[in-house]
Amino acid sequence: MPGPKIFWIEPEDRKDLSPDGGHGRLYPGRTMTRHILASLRSIEGDSFRFSDPDTGKTYAGTLMSRDPCMLELKFLGDFPGPASGQPRLGIAFSPLKGDALTAVVSMAVMSGISCLQPVMSERSVVRWSEKDGWAAKENRFSGIVREKSQLSGRTDRLVLEKPLPLGTFLKNRSKDLFLWFDEDPGHSLTLPETLVKFRDLPFSGQTQRTVWVVVGPEGGWSGKDREMLPEPEREGRLFRVTLGERTFSAEMALQASGAFLGTVLGPMFSLVSAGKVPSA
Repeated sequence: MPGPKIFWIEPEDRKDLSPDGGHGRLYPGRTMTRHILASLRSIEGDSFRFSDPDTGKTYAGTLMSRDPCMLELKFLGDFPGPASGQPRLGIAFSPLKGDALTAVVSMAVMSGISCLQPVMSERSVVRWSEKDGWAAKENRFSGIVREKSQLSGRTDRLVLEKPLPLGTFLKNRSKDLFLWFDEDPGHSLTLPETLVKFRDLPFSGQTQRTVWVVVGPEGGWSGKDREMLPEPEREGRLFRVTLGERTFSAEMALQASGAFLGTVLGPMFSLVSAGKVPSA
């Protein structure tokens, strides 16, 4: 049956669970009801997977009644979080317009990214703030996160942070690690060198950190932006990385670096945390 790999249980959906949480009933709200009954044309007896993205719990659900829409739930388990010491994954980026930003949010969700952080740098063309209607943008992107998560079977919720100045972001995240993607390849690691470098970093046994890719605006990083780098570089928290000699648009650089983080580095961190370190 076509449709999402998993449905998210949102606040508008009511679930009544047994005291032990092992089974219960789900009364979908308007959005889920429309999707199950109208879009999928489901009949009684059809089954689906469900997730509560705020608790990490997953369920199997069977449609028992169309009017009112009601499903029997059976608890499947808790979605496993990151292993001890395994870092979370984040993307910090200069804001983009319209469809380009929608594509980035979709890529981040489906690549397993944990956080998206818009940052304002000296050459940022698009500048968001509360007075510019950030709340409205946030609501729109929350819908995209939900849709793409359900299509890809993701059970946890990507966090979309409020915009921050670049300097504030770097200061607030003093325990995290940064892959600073730079168009100047002079002092930068290649992607293969980055894999080797991060394979050997000691993550296990530490407080959970986030590994961020940081991607600049269309015009590239300014000299003022780069003045913020020496301190975190000396502390071993920031590494300059290059995508090579080709010139990328801001959107393409963001897509490429984010996909590298989510589909290459992320799985490598999982192997390292499980003691299955890949060979160099």
